[in-house]
Amino acid sequence: MERTERMEMAETQDRGDRIQVKIVEHIGVLSESKGWKKELNIVSWNQMPAKFDIREWDEYHEHMKKGITFTKSEIRELRNILADVDLQMVEVPKAKSRRKKEEPLTATEEQAVGEGFVQHVPF
Repeated sequence: MERTERMEMAETQDRGDRIQVKIVEHIGVLSESKGWKKELNIVSWNQMPAKFDIREWDEYHEHMKKGITFTKSEIRELRNILADVDLQMVEVPKAKSRRKKEEPLTATEEQAVGEGFVQHVPF
């Protein structure tokens, strides 16, 4: 992904304290969901040295969710670890359905459906 230099300032309230957030460089978007973007940025918190940061942001970078920061050496080590990971070996669990499992038809219901008297509609 192409890096773009973009300076943005955001302030947030966290337990009554003001936290100053400065996005020094936007590196890329990892995913999007319901108006939130999970991004990799280089961020300075409270005018401290910038760190790599992964977290979700709203469209205007006014609100953020919990995230994780990495120093340069930590992101380098993460890159080395990920280079050795076989992504084919990672099994992603399927999301559980909130729908109740459909109960089988009784013999009488099956006969009625088969004869065209009743249409079977799952709930």
